[in-house]
Amino acid sequence: MKCEKCGGKGYIEIEETCKVCGGTGKAKSFDPKITAELTKEQLELFMKGICGVCKGTGKVKRLIVCPECKGSGKAGRCKICGAKVIGNHDLCPNCRRKPHAYLLKNSCGIEDVRLNRVYVGKVSAITDIGAFVNLNKRLRGLIHKRNLGNVDLKEDDTVLVKVTNIRPTGEIDLVLERMDNYAVVEVSKEVPTVKIAELEKHLGKMVEIRGKVTHVKLTGGPTVFTIIDETGGVNAVAFEGGERAYPEIDVDDIVAVVGIVKRREKIQIEVLEMEKLLGEEAYKIQKAIQEELDRRSEPIFTGFLIESEVLERLKPEMMAVAKELRKAVFESRPIIIRHHWDADGVCGGVALEKALIDLVEKYHPDPEAKYYLIRRRVSRAPFYELEDVVKDLDEALEDIDRHGDKVPLVVLVDNGSGLEDVPAIRQFLVFGADVITIDHHFPDEEVDRYLLYHVNPYKVGGDSNYTAGILSVEIARMVNPDVDLKLLAGVSVVGDRAEGEVEKYVELTGLTREELQDIALAIEFEGFYLRFRPSSYIMHEILGFGRKDRQKKLVEMLSSYAKEAIEAQVKTAMEGVKVQELPNGVVLAALDVENYAKKFTFPPPGKLTGEVHDRLKQKYERIVTIGYGPDFAVIRSEGVELDIPRLVRELQEEVNAGVEGGGHLVVGSIKFIPAKRKEVLARLASKIGSI
Repeated sequence: MKCEKCGGKGYIEIEETCKVCGGTGKAKSFDPKITAELTKEQLELFMKGICGVCKGTGKVKRLIVCPECKGSGKAGRCKICGAKVIGNHDLCPNCRRKPHAYLLKNSCGIEDVRLNRVYVGKVSAITDIGAFVNLNKRLRGLIHKRNLGNVDLKEDDTVLVKVTNIRPTGEIDLVLERMDNYAVVEVSKEVPTVKIAELEKHLGKMVEIRGKVTHVKLTGGPTVFTIIDETGGVNAVAFEGGERAYPEIDVDDIVAVVGIVKRREKIQIEVLEMEKLLGEEAYKIQKAIQEELDRRSEPIFTGFLIESEVLERLKPEMMAVAKELRKAVFESRPIIIRHHWDADGVCGGVALEKALIDLVEKYHPDPEAKYYLIRRRVSRAPFYELEDVVKDLDEALEDIDRHGDKVPLVVLVDNGSGLEDVPAIRQFLVFGADVITIDHHFPDEEVDRYLLYHVNPYKVGGDSNYTAGILSVEIARMVNPDVDLKLLAGVSVVGDRAEGEVEKYVELTGLTREELQDIALAIEFEGFYLRFRPSSYIMHEILGFGRKDRQKKLVEMLSSYAKEAIEAQVKTAMEGVKVQELPNGVVLAALDVENYAKKFTFPPPGKLTGEVHDRLKQKYERIVTIGYGPDFAVIRSEGVELDIPRLVRELQEEVNAGVEGGGHLVVGSIKFIPAKRKEVLARLASKIGSI
């Protein structure tokens, strides 16, 4: 604490009567001996009969040693009883007479050790020459064997020792001290408290920072604490031999850290001391950090890539999602991006992934943060199924337990709008997660009860032509406008056969529809064989985030494989297609996928049904194609106003067959129990015939 009287300066300014003029401020003459000490201005004042020393005020000011702190500038409280203490003492006169021992905290060096003081130490080794005692992690002294007498010491024993000598080499000589009913006085080094953004200026020096713990990572060596204040973030590295350092410190705690500023890949602080702050001081730090986080999390909107009323109406919700994503990065909150495996879903998921990873690399103090903060996962089903949520949830809970991670923010892309998504979403909500949906499937109102935000074109009068890839690209640009994502939006449009004003995204890529179609095919071909693995590296290469020459070769090769596989499968499948015209004029095409297509090979049933449908719709204007298997049916339509979510609800009520499914209004899939396949398909055909 600073001396209140002098403000920590060690001196004060006093005012007294001018001795030259006797306090009158006037001077008819003056002692010539002081002439050399006067300025030209003062001499001119004397010439006018005004005292030049006090400038006519009759008073002069001078500095004296502060009588309160005797020039030390310090005042504090006794570390034992709390009484006011003046000067450099840490104990009041009364407590200095009582038994006490000093405990040196890790910031203290040899310059803080005092002769003849008693310290608390821990025996680190017993040798032939005596017992080595650690005074802290940085200081060690020796009790010579001759001074041990008959005392039997063991490693890790806590002992009281007196410093008898400090050698020029830095060696400390100790003797055992016996004391009963003693008080322990903690000693910490006084170091400057700096903001995290200023650490670069203090490289190699010992400083103190105060901030909020946002992440704790236990490694085979140190425990790494990520700490932020209102100016930035830094990794604080604490070494405890593979054990969890400072186990009392958890995520979201406000802490004071004393350590040495060092540079590895980025600036970090090597922890010597860390303690939790409470009360008003912690509240002020927390408030300042939160205000700055809110400011930094504001999305950066530079305009949409195309002019669109639908996007303008979606803008408030999209901006809110972008802010939530930016905030999660700055708070070290894990983000799980779970998307459908097709070209649209992959483009949407990768767009968010790239924008967020780039943001993490720019602003997060931990070089490894991108590997545990941003996780992209693939869904084979067109909804967030229980198999996926169990994997995501189990992994998240393990990270919470092992590293003190926060409950993640879950972003569902190209799924998450339907009633079938609710069971998985609700399971995550039980553990305090937030779930965001970015989708273009027809939404069910029920799902909104469980979502933090729901970005969907249908909610503002749009339709499925505004693909999940488009929406994700525009949100990703709000998160981080420095990443070029135009190609992903174009691939999404072509891959999902979107039409209308969204085709402007195709023009922005500078590529032809055929070239974009090849990229979409390459994504789906590779994605099919990757199964559940997201494989960011391969997908990034296909989407042009690696070497351009390699991307071209890769796309040409993979798309040719896909085309060959499609043609081979379609050729066989067309022989199994049964076509009939329904009473309302709609043509119904049925394909037995189980018997007219290979299993476990590209294209999968949904893709194959779509390819067959594309060929049939060239012949029929109003057509519905159904590709069915033992327990599923894939539906594609052209020129028919279907409402697949409504059909699913009706089948659930009419047939006891465990029906579930959904998708777009005119494109979707249905699952059911194998024993009721004929009944379900018959009812489905009947409903299509009555449209």
